Amino acid sequence: MSDHLVKPREIRTHYPYTADGQPFWAADDPFPDPWVLIAAMAQETTRLRFMTYVLVLPMRDPFVVAKAVSTAAVLSNERVVLGVGVGWMEEEFALTGQAFQGRGRRTDEMIEIIGKLLSGEMVEHRGEFYDFPPVQMAPAPSRRVEVRVGGHTPASYRRAAGNDGWLGLSYPPAELEDIIQQIQEERSRAGTQDRPFDVMIAHYPSSPDAGDYEQYAGLGVTSVNVPAWCYRGEAAPTLDDKRRSMELFAEHYIVPFGH
Repeated sequence: MSDHLVKPREIRTHYPYTADGQPFWAADDPFPDPWVLIAAMAQETTRLRFMTYVLVLPMRDPFVVAKAVSTAAVLSNERVVLGVGVGWMEEEFALTGQAFQGRGRRTDEMIEIIGKLLSGEMVEHRGEFYDFPPVQMAPAPSRRVEVRVGGHTPASYRRAAGNDGWLGLSYPPAELEDIIQQIQEERSRAGTQDRPFDVMIAHYPSSPDAGDYEQYAGLGVTSVNVPAWCYRGEAAPTLDDKRRSMELFAEHYIVPFGH
């Protein structure tokens, strides 16, 4: 689940993922609240896991996020992953009253606080941005919620290395190899190299090839984000189109590649 609260009519902040620096989605494209959406979908499923990709964490306060994550985790029988990023749109931060500057350091502290609150124990915190006496949050998950971090800066690689995974976009193999090497170096510095770690990228060429996936796996990629309808040249299909696209992708690629 992706995350934006609103799309301002005028955005002066540079969008880092397009050539012209402008977001590619329309103002009326729906962005449901990810945790409400996850809770709803969890009631209709039993095995699927859900992840924000990514929640703009420092645009909020850690208590509201922790409450939403803990509730969704309980309602889904522990099938949620918290994917976070620091955000890029300064206008959106201004609307919520959160500081745009220093959002990276605040994100680090928020991840720590959310982990404490999700423990279900009486916890307190003394930090640079947040300071509070002992509190306890309920309901709490029965096990720790994984945290994965998106972004393509050295700070994001360091942040990811201290958590459970890195969430990337689409990269050519040579660039991705360098990124993963930086992440592994950060994991070594953080002493987390022996823990499970997920490296996810986005990859959707017009014609998937098993060799592509094998090459990425060889570089250290463990998960691939695949909007199956993109292979059919459809940007915004209906629900039925999406379902059929997923069926075709499984039939043509997942099953054969799995063998």
